[in-house]
Amino acid sequence: MAESVTVTYFAALADRTGCRREELLVDLLTVGSLRAAVGARHGPAVAELAGLSSVLTGDDVVRDDADPIGSSVDLLPPFAGG
Repeated sequence: MAESVTVTYFAALADRTGCRREELLVDLLTVGSLRAAVGARHGPAVAELAGLSSVLTGDDVVRDDADPIGSSVDLLPPFAGG
């Protein structure tokens, strides 16, 4: 059964998706399912960037596809800076 997740996008992901926040349905509450849902909704360029991104779930930053997520997450693309 699909689970609902509120995703908040930052930086380039917000630009590429055209939104700051949205609800997505995921197969499982995992990083991999989240990335798959983002890619399915927004296309291959966003899927590629989402694959490089970190996920903030609660106070934890997770990156591995098998890592669990909560019902509200932040998707953080790689940032440049110094």
